[in-house]
Amino acid sequence: MRVFFALLLLCCAGSLLATEIPVRDFFEHRQFSAMKISPDGKHVAFTYQEETEVKLGVMRLRDQSVISSFGFGNNMHVLNFYWANDERVLMEVAEITGNLVSMQGITTDLYAANIDGSRRTLIFAKRNDGILYSIMHMLPQQKDRILIARYNLRDKTGWRAFTLDVNRGRERYLDDQPAGTVIGLIADNSGNVRVGIEAIEGKSFDDNRTVIHYKKDNSWQKLDVPTKRKNPSISPLGFSADNSKAYFSSNHDIAEGEGDVAGVFQYDFATSELTLLARHSFSDVGSVIRGSDGEVLAVNFATSSSDLELINAEHPETKLFAGLQNAFPDQVLSFTSFDREGNTVLFNVKNDRNPGDFYLFDVKKGQARYLASALGKIKPAQMQPMREISFTARDGKIIRGLLTMPAGKTEGVPLIVNVHGGPFGVFDSWGFDNEAQFFASRGYATLQINFRGSGGYGDDFYRAGRLQWGRKMQDDVTDGTLWAIEQGITNKDRVCIYGGSYGGYAALWGVIKEPDLYKCSVGYVGVYDMPLFFSGDGSDASRNPSIGQYLKAHVGEGEEYLRSISPVHHVDKIKAELFIVHGSKDVRVPIVHANNLRKALDSIGKPYEWLVKEDGHGFFNVDNREALYTQMLAFFDKHIGKDAKQ
Repeated sequence: MRVFFALLLLCCAGSLLATEIPVRDFFEHRQFSAMKISPDGKHVAFTYQEETEVKLGVMRLRDQSVISSFGFGNNMHVLNFYWANDERVLMEVAEITGNLVSMQGITTDLYAANIDGSRRTLIFAKRNDGILYSIMHMLPQQKDRILIARYNLRDKTGWRAFTLDVNRGRERYLDDQPAGTVIGLIADNSGNVRVGIEAIEGKSFDDNRTVIHYKKDNSWQKLDVPTKRKNPSISPLGFSADNSKAYFSSNHDIAEGEGDVAGVFQYDFATSELTLLARHSFSDVGSVIRGSDGEVLAVNFATSSSDLELINAEHPETKLFAGLQNAFPDQVLSFTSFDREGNTVLFNVKNDRNPGDFYLFDVKKGQARYLASALGKIKPAQMQPMREISFTARDGKIIRGLLTMPAGKTEGVPLIVNVHGGPFGVFDSWGFDNEAQFFASRGYATLQINFRGSGGYGDDFYRAGRLQWGRKMQDDVTDGTLWAIEQGITNKDRVCIYGGSYGGYAALWGVIKEPDLYKCSVGYVGVYDMPLFFSGDGSDASRNPSIGQYLKAHVGEGEEYLRSISPVHHVDKIKAELFIVHGSKDVRVPIVHANNLRKALDSIGKPYEWLVKEDGHGFFNVDNREALYTQMLAFFDKHIGKDAKQ
């Protein structure tokens, strides 16, 4: 801990060494994951990784000293945090076993503590009886209370709004809420509940519908959105500063099959007018930039590196944002927080070579002040650019992805095809990727392909992946690999496939389905036994009550069908060299998958390399990461790199 705090404010400046960057430097824990300024502008709260934990620290800005830190035990992560008031912070905490675990659907405990470390209190516990919460608003006019949504799984009304005492955890129910089974509540900038999203369950996954309720003139009404789709995607983005308008992303105005990336819409409560403000050519809406008054200033786009749309160009903080963006022209800039008066803003900048830097900006003085870097040992000037690419799949669908090349190389290099996990709704995005940068530093190119079913490209693209697990989704990866060979980026004898979780599945299925395309394969915490995966013992995900409906719509069902796309049952087709990696404590994809694959390989005498560490779904322990990537590099070197027989 002493070493960590001693390094706390080291600037990223320094001499750039020509020597090889150590493996460990790429995979160290983040010294800073997120930072937010206190309402009075005197302190900054931040999360950081240490051992198996993600902790919260509080720094006093006056002398840049860390005055407190909060940890919750092995594998316990502070996933999000808030300033309840000037003296008290809120922390959402959950047990996370592995760095590839999806955060979607994770339930958390809510703790509150004074910034001096005292009065740490569990104010809302996740419960076995199915009572959940979601923070909606900090209610700055009520120092000791916040607004939450509370969900009792036994109550068919869904989410209901309460206020919660941040000192004692006492709840107070609010009257006048929308009807129906509410799956989401949204408050305006004053903390008033103004929008409710009702779920109407159908006979099948595709028959499920959502209805938007909004409050106007003190009564709840249904938002009548004229739609060209059976079930449009509508996601609230926020409110105007005066709460007279709501912003949301939606694809309701595009018919199915015509390309359906979500646009940004404005709804005027006074006139009931709905206006399209922005839409990207291929990317859904990504992050939202908000001002100190809650106004939506700008939006980024999920799968595009450089496009940004200003929503309220005349707002003074939009001009501030644009000015700062001009000062950091090659970076993606975001506001993390403001002080109460809007005089100080804490912002983050990052890009494909920079893991992230945090700055404070004094609005009155017009001065920026460097605070900290996410990974202090990473020197952006030593990293390589990530390029966005696209190609046409065998059926004519446009597939997009990312390519990172080693320094000074444009062609003829060994290639690692790195397949993302998920698979549905997940996507690789432009930005700093420690794996791609590590491989580039050792002379390898990395290709990341957002195959059909990935998120960020609209519902039609997402839906195109349904029932294509191991089929067209894998064909997209194959077609991307062939594209890279055709472009001369690599040659046909210098390609390996690698991935984690679903990507681990794709790494094995890729060398089964295309036995002559890849020289080697690395499966990392992968799904290898498909019938097992969707049974009670094959994953903690299989115990989700809605898994049956999801499985039928997205993956397929039946023992025979699942065996037909299961690596364990087709190992006899594998020619490539194999390296299998797993965590013994993985609960998302238990080690039984790797063990069953091992038994199948042993049964036919197929050799492989093997690495198991006492870790979870993706290694969080830095020593384990260092061991993994050291051994993985040697494996690649042997088969497609400097030690390979050409």
